[in-house]
Amino acid sequence: MKSYFITSTGTNVGKTYLTKLIINRCKELKLSINAIKPIISGFDINNYQDSDTGIIIRALNKNNNIDKISPWRFKTPVSPDSAAKIENKYIDFLKLREFCEKEIKQNILNDSYLLIEGVGGTMVPINDQYTILDLIKFLNIPIILVIGSYLGSISHTLNVLENIKNNDIKLDSIVISQSNKDDVGENLTINSLSNHIEDIPIYFLDRNKNNKNHIIDQILKL
Repeated sequence: MKSYFITSTGTNVGKTYLTKLIINRCKELKLSINAIKPIISGFDINNYQDSDTGIIIRALNKNNNIDKISPWRFKTPVSPDSAAKIENKYIDFLKLREFCEKEIKQNILNDSYLLIEGVGGTMVPINDQYTILDLIKFLNIPIILVIGSYLGSISHTLNVLENIKNNDIKLDSIVISQSNKDDVGENLTINSLSNHIEDIPIYFLDRNKNNKNHIIDQILKL
């Protein structure tokens, strides 16, 4: 399986940062890859280049493909259910699921890597019935869980892991994206998590190091 759902413990943790690194590495190795972020809030069409969607589009070099990357876009930077209500819209979960499943099937046909980037954390509400966790369950593809190294991240991570376990979701790996604020460091974070996690690889992305290819290669099992 070369399809992965990239999710996290919350917003602004590093999902898009990891997505971009994986895309760049695949392109360097001439490996086929596609990525989507179906839902995005806080999106300004007049200044989208620095948004998560814009970053993915630039990395893929797919200009003018906003609708193919992020069909559900909302201006207000709040949870998708709330952002949709502000615009008098509603996110149809079935259509969202079908959009993602179509990309997964196409990915299998093309023998390509596919990254589906979630919005916020695993329990972000999509509408009044479904959350991101529900979408992950229906798609049934392994997740890469992006977490921070900030103070409190371990508790947040263990809560997500408990939820994942209770829902029989396959966890492929955990990627620690170094936090800019309240960073407790690589060793403390990994050592603490390792006491509660078995047989799941944990990787650390040091933002101060330029060459992260060896980490991405391990994540992709190259």
